Amino acid sequence: MKISKNYNLEKINAFKVKVKAKYFAALSKESDLNDLFKNTSIRKEKIFILGDGTNTLFTKDFDGLIIKNEIKGIKIVKEKNDAVVVELGAGENWHKFTQYAINKGWAGVENLSLIPGTVGAAPVQNIAAYGQNFEDVFESLTAVNLTSGKEKVFTKGECQFGYRESVFKKDLKGKYIITKVRLKLSKQGRTDFSYHSRYDSLIEELSKFAKPPYSLSDISKAVIAIRERKFPNWKGVGTAGSFFLNPVITKKKLAELQKKFPELQYYPVDKLSYPKTNDPTFNHNDYVKIPAGWLLEELGWKGKTIGKVATSPAQALVVINNGGATYKDILSFAEKMQKDFYKSFKIKLEPEVNIV
Repeated sequence: MKISKNYNLEKINAFKVKVKAKYFAALSKESDLNDLFKNTSIRKEKIFILGDGTNTLFTKDFDGLIIKNEIKGIKIVKEKNDAVVVELGAGENWHKFTQYAINKGWAGVENLSLIPGTVGAAPVQNIAAYGQNFEDVFESLTAVNLTSGKEKVFTKGECQFGYRESVFKKDLKGKYIITKVRLKLSKQGRTDFSYHSRYDSLIEELSKFAKPPYSLSDISKAVIAIRERKFPNWKGVGTAGSFFLNPVITKKKLAELQKKFPELQYYPVDKLSYPKTNDPTFNHNDYVKIPAGWLLEELGWKGKTIGKVATSPAQALVVINNGGATYKDILSFAEKMQKDFYKSFKIKLEPEVNIV
């Protein structure tokens, strides 16, 4: 494994901020990790695992080792008449894999098309979009402990998936590097086009260019069209897409908000991390998810610019570096959004972006 010093991270972080890593290494095969564990001086360094950097905001130079996961590979490990289990290198591009699966006639990830990042990042973030959830197709993953060098297979239960959440963002954060991910996809071609919001619906998008019965490719094209309208291309613009998570609130709080905003949409809360069942304040079945972008737009944050930072004119949840913004500029902008949101609704906005 080649280890570089004072590595420029500007091209591999979502917001294009000018930061460097003390040490940097690209991991192309699992055996490269052996070099890492033999290097006693490097092993003492703080380690951060990076995929494509599409959901990361660096707030300073990284004083340690960044390992960019570039492990590739796609292979079938189990196949039946109705399903297939496929094993993927964690460094595979997620969107390219969705298109690969669609071309094979494998259903289960078409609604997750055009989500930026790597396959290895998908279980960490437990990605979900337009009615599909990553955890619903997840079988298992293999990861290597960064302290011991030992390999471990994680089951779905051990990953502790929740809303944009997993054990790798909590108790095991920074302790493992994911090397392989296994997904179970359907060969029956089942599709889900029930998604709709204030602005978009899959069925509406599909009607522009296709007729029922809709194919996996049709669904993917509709999702891509919607995403391209809502989100700027991170390769050309400094952005990580949605900066904040959609808040989870009680139905009591929802009723309070709907007095002021009768059109406020809300969604059933599933696949989420609930409070403990003995929470004395709330019943854990009494929660809904609300769209942060919708409420931010009501507060005038859609297309708003402060200095070199702005929100997208298409989506108030998307924070953009218009060029030359520092991490301080971006954090200050995001904090203003949080304060305004809390002042108006008494709801705390939590970052979806990984702030390092």
